[in-house]
Amino acid sequence: MERLKFAGRRLLYMIVMLFGVATMVFILTKLIPGDPAVANLGQRAMSNPEVVAAYRAKYGLDKPLIIQYFMYMGNLLHLDLGTSIRTNNEVLFELKRCFPATIELALMSIILATIFGILFGIISAVRRNSILDQGLRVISVTGVSIPSFWFALLVLYFLYYKLQLFPGPGRLSNTFSAPETVTGLYVLDSLLEGNTAKAMDALSHLILPSIVLAAFTMGLITRTTRSNILDVMSTDYIRTAKAKGLSETGLILKHALGNALIPVLTVIGLGLGNLLGGMVLVETIFNWPGVGQFAYESVTAADYPSIIGVALLIALNYMVINTVVDILYGIIDPRVRCS
Repeated sequence: MERLKFAGRRLLYMIVMLFGVATMVFILTKLIPGDPAVANLGQRAMSNPEVVAAYRAKYGLDKPLIIQYFMYMGNLLHLDLGTSIRTNNEVLFELKRCFPATIELALMSIILATIFGILFGIISAVRRNSILDQGLRVISVTGVSIPSFWFALLVLYFLYYKLQLFPGPGRLSNTFSAPETVTGLYVLDSLLEGNTAKAMDALSHLILPSIVLAAFTMGLITRTTRSNILDVMSTDYIRTAKAKGLSETGLILKHALGNALIPVLTVIGLGLGNLLGGMVLVETIFNWPGVGQFAYESVTAADYPSIIGVALLIALNYMVINTVVDILYGIIDPRVRCS
């Protein structure tokens, strides 16, 4: 019963936060310099007042701001995100089209970040203060510090242009057509088609952008894993096990790792939320047709409904992941449910 109350409180907080985010995003988009009519109508159309007036009336831009706000919030309750000014399609349709590409990239990135982050963290803890430890700590700090757009350009220049180890931007090579949409994930849909070559090509296109996106989260996981393992190694039960003759490597793998990874789960969950919300530059550089690239194109066109829709989707993703992590953490650690 206590667990259900804790989960209920977290879900209620998420709904309140989503309402607040929707309000703040609406206000901020209206403060963005630029006129959607100027951005989307040609010069000839702008010189015709009737065309401009019809355009503003079509998208509700001629109404007072407060009326636009209540109209939009009412539409949100019906899961209506409005119509994209740029594409004339429903914003929800555009997000459904773009979201699978972003999910595929985020999942690949978090898998790479988790595997290498935990591995590097364990090695650093086992070889504490060695040259290997110092090197891995430099890698983790670099991953956290380097700007993603700069890292993306370096990766493209060296691994694609110079060394030609991996394919360039896009989700597939020109020799393949997009697989029939089942899940929207090209690797999985290609496998469902029975086309292994296409699946491998889609997977190879995932590697470079995934490395760029995984760098930051991998650095956090490495540092968190290392510090938590070292903290657990100083506890009484570990010292007792060590006194019985167990090696340090055995102590870490058999006794310390399980407890040390509990906080790492939180970092992984929040890292996935950050990946879903931080793909604008990376997707644009790699020509990846996901939510990030859609957001960039919407901003440049002053497409307010799409901008708000993207912001709400990212906020919802982050809040859902954060809520799930909170609930799981409360199940693992009963002390959290009392807070």
